[in-house]
Amino acid sequence: MFEEVSQLLDDVESKLMELTGSKLIIMDKEYKLREWMTLSDYCKKYQIKPSRLSNWIERGIVPNGNLIVIPELNGLKLIKNQPYAARSYETRAVRSAVN
Repeated sequence: MFEEVSQLLDDVESKLMELTGSKLIIMDKEYKLREWMTLSDYCKKYQIKPSRLSNWIERGIVPNGNLIVIPELNGLKLIKNQPYAARSYETRAVRSAVN
């Protein structure tokens, strides 16, 4: 039930963002805010620990273009709202053995 309510709230928020046309402009580049979220909100939405997300950012699982740092807001980081996932250890082991 919690997931259903959470999904409904996400849908309402997304529709409000579309209606208001909320956007962020940094160095003449425009970002639609409905596509971005804080790292904390991302962790809550996708149910991962902040340390895992930091690890993914450092390892390049989250591409550089999918992360915005806003110096004017004390270095606030926004991440593109889409799921990311590291490859499983088995997949890496199989690929390493093949190569």
